[in-house]
Amino acid sequence: MTNDILIIGAGITGLSAALYLKRNNLRVMLLDKVNVGSKKQTSYGNAGLLAASSIIPLSSPGLIQKLPNYMFSKSSPVFFKYSYLLKLMPWLIPFLKNSNNEKFLSIIKNIHELTYDTVEQHVNLTKNTKASKFIKKGKITMIFENKNEIEQNSRDLEIRKNYGFNFKKICNSKFLKDYYYLSNNYDSGIEFKNHGWISSPQNYLKALKTEFLSIGGKFINDEVKNIEKNFVTTMSNRVFKAEKIIISSGIWSKRLLKNLNHKVNIEAERGYHIVLKGVNFLPPNPLMIINKKIAITPMENTLRFAGIVEFAGIDEPEIKSRYNFIRQLIKNIMPDLKWKSEDLWMGQRPSSSDSLPIIGKSDKIKDVFFAFGGQHVGMTMGPKVGKIISDLILNKKNNIDLSPYSQNRFL
Repeated sequence: MTNDILIIGAGITGLSAALYLKRNNLRVMLLDKVNVGSKKQTSYGNAGLLAASSIIPLSSPGLIQKLPNYMFSKSSPVFFKYSYLLKLMPWLIPFLKNSNNEKFLSIIKNIHELTYDTVEQHVNLTKNTKASKFIKKGKITMIFENKNEIEQNSRDLEIRKNYGFNFKKICNSKFLKDYYYLSNNYDSGIEFKNHGWISSPQNYLKALKTEFLSIGGKFINDEVKNIEKNFVTTMSNRVFKAEKIIISSGIWSKRLLKNLNHKVNIEAERGYHIVLKGVNFLPPNPLMIINKKIAITPMENTLRFAGIVEFAGIDEPEIKSRYNFIRQLIKNIMPDLKWKSEDLWMGQRPSSSDSLPIIGKSDKIKDVFFAFGGQHVGMTMGPKVGKIISDLILNKKNNIDLSPYSQNRFL
């Protein structure tokens, strides 16, 4: 039987598109080389934040001046595998060029278009499903060493304010009272209300898959080998036909597009997390430690510390010392925290050279669509991107200009 839609990749974006399309009574198949909720999925290991205000790209003005410190400082949360640097250059050079002020502001505008209503998008996606219970609403707090560090970030804060994200500055005795569990290395915070987080990314994904299957969707656990016209061949030599194909497999989309003679400048920006189990304390809301670029998220009886930016390629195994780096951060941030056991994870953020996802229709191959590249905010924007690509296939009108997200921008 021919599928109406075949979606390659069952992370948050692929699952979202699958649900929207299935709810429109189409025959939809999801195909992924790993099971939904597997540790091998990038959607499994994120910080779980629905961070509407996370619109500032890493490629910000001044990045070039900071690069030596990122590359050579032992305290930097950014790591490079030096033997990989030559291969990284075709991505890194355009990435650095995108830190000029004009491009920086343009990128912010286009990230904001996909993230500003993230909580609403997740709520709409999960309405009347068991996945909805994993969505938590509340504030997210940026934690700073002192008022001087807030001042150093004043431009980014002002940009957020201009986009409608109001915040409250917490300092001195108020900070010490509300954030008593943090070390004396930090004495200031910025609280953003009307945000959210996912209390268990793994179970959230599994619940979305269960909902998809319950309404007649199909899931195939296999890896794609080739796409030709409307046919997808897998590594187990199965062949599936579909009227339309969506490629939504994160960083692994790059290899599929290369086989289709498409070029996308996207790199694996590796991240790590440690989930602490049996903790003696859970903060009431997520924290973002600005100087260490790490997020702390309370989840189901666990506390997740997620961060690090590492460039080492797709196939390099995890580097164990990165976990020790996070453990040192935990002691630095919450010295009285105790826990019984740990869950360790490393995954691949799909990050383009301009920090924007690839969304839209192929101009070379009829009936092939793209929806991937969420970088640090993949969970945040996943349902919105899934809705956009499903509306595109369904010929539904939306008010978003997709040209900034086109794969043609890399030519």
